[in-house]
Amino acid sequence: MVQIFEKYNNIFFVGIGGVSMSALAVFCKNKGVNVCGSDNSHSEIILGLKRRGIKVYSKHRGRNIIGCNLVVFSGAISQDNPELVEAYNQNIPTMERSEFLGKICEGYKNVIAVAGTHGKTTTTSMIAHIFMVAGLNPTVHIGGYQSQIGGNLHIGSNGYFITEACEFRDSFLQLKPTVSVITNIEFEHVDYFGSLERENKSFNNFVNATKKESFASSSCKKNITPRGRKVHFVGAKTGLNAQNITLCDDGKYSFDLYCKKDYICNLKLNVYGKYNIQNALLAIAVARRFGIDINIIQLAIRTYEPVHRRFEELGFFASNIVVQDYAHHPTEISCSINTCKEVFGKKIVCVFQPHTYSRTKCLIDSFTKCFDGLDTLILLQTYPAREKYDYLGSAQCLKSKIESLHPKFAVQGVFNFNQFLKHIKSMQISNSIILFLGAGDIEQLAGKLLKIK
Repeated sequence: MVQIFEKYNNIFFVGIGGVSMSALAVFCKNKGVNVCGSDNSHSEIILGLKRRGIKVYSKHRGRNIIGCNLVVFSGAISQDNPELVEAYNQNIPTMERSEFLGKICEGYKNVIAVAGTHGKTTTTSMIAHIFMVAGLNPTVHIGGYQSQIGGNLHIGSNGYFITEACEFRDSFLQLKPTVSVITNIEFEHVDYFGSLERENKSFNNFVNATKKESFASSSCKKNITPRGRKVHFVGAKTGLNAQNITLCDDGKYSFDLYCKKDYICNLKLNVYGKYNIQNALLAIAVARRFGIDINIIQLAIRTYEPVHRRFEELGFFASNIVVQDYAHHPTEISCSINTCKEVFGKKIVCVFQPHTYSRTKCLIDSFTKCFDGLDTLILLQTYPAREKYDYLGSAQCLKSKIESLHPKFAVQGVFNFNQFLKHIKSMQISNSIILFLGAGDIEQLAGKLLKIK
């Protein structure tokens, strides 16, 4: 039983169009709570909420919250938002998204929370798929859309709650999971953490808040220093690990699963990318911890389908294959480009939308190196998210840096969407890969390109 609903039965979501916020709104609606919200976007997420009978205001106004007894807001919402201000004036309780998620988790016997700089959405959905194949019917909350759970939310039994845990602004510290997972740790969310040391401290606090045990990639050993907590490091030969890794003819990997030196079985991924082996190992480790049979795990790994925007083939523009990937950190970008080479073996035209000025500014040296091996790089204007313009973190500055370090490598752009569409129609490209990278609204641009005849 989710106890928070005994107290609050008319909930307003400020920024309801976010991936996590929309899932929480649908969850509440399913539990019989009166739900409405606001968002100034006009996305498919908003249309989906409306189809479910959830009222969504397109403008933020104080009067929107009349009749509500709880206001939930996302981390992207500023404190001068009219609905939040009205809630404060009317003494209506407010709750940040992560705190609200934590309250929901309290109603479940086992909570599995997945954090990390890269791969947490994929790892969360892999764990969920294994549990679904095992017939455990978990409740699942992820930061992306996955066809096998019908979106970003699956409402199952109260035995298991499997959720993505975001580290931004220490959101994941609102959770007190039974089992936690850390996929990897790199300097990220630079506008909040400020340093890798502070970020490491937050991840250690996450581990220390875990009730039972944690599973982390072996690469995290330098970051995680648990104080009396059980942490299983996955990927090294001292624990669960992959050996005899093979790139198959279909561009996907197979590997032999070992626990230390003991062979367990052979596994075949149904998704592209060598990096997904580590994601799979973490998912397998969690499944084994909860006693799921290895034959079921094999079947689940073999049939798992990727999350939307995770190295996703969209279709064709002329004779060129169009692929999109959520990669927006230098490490992710390098992995996506390398995967593109492995899978297709064609020339790559990469279209990149930098995500936030602070990230680009702080990691600009890494951004100048992660596009190595491309045939063409096209830059779009920076997606600002919550930030104000800063030239040192802009796409213009990134372009200048790349060109100064690699004078023979021509960077095209910086374009807005309309300029890009006009430009690419003038380019003489064929039998290539057009790879869209970024975490902002770049997927809208990819969709527009596919519609060009």
